[in-house]
Amino acid sequence: MAAATSPKGRDAQVSQVQQARWPVVLMPSHPPEKDYLFLAIISFFFFILLAIPALFFSLKTREANFLGNQRKAQKNSRLALGFSISSILVGSMVIICSIVLRVLKQKI
Repeated sequence: MAAATSPKGRDAQVSQVQQARWPVVLMPSHPPEKDYLFLAIISFFFFILLAIPALFFSLKTREANFLGNQRKAQKNSRLALGFSISSILVGSMVIICSIVLRVLKQKI
């Protein structure tokens, strides 16, 4: 006759089978922060002195997202965006001022 198995033994076998069939996938509960890398690269065409920190904080945002550090990613993302926008604004102001000065200089 067949050997009888205890109910505890069957439960242990079932739980082992379920664990083998259903792998646990850990996903973060929050979406990754934007790193604004493209904007940081575009800002290099306007004012490089502010574009360098924009690129630095953008890469730091990517690193923090990869490591799962949400707070640091948010902080670096805001800094990257701020430096990128300020680089574009300052560069645009310099370009506009230089064009206005050249036009005024030619009229005199």
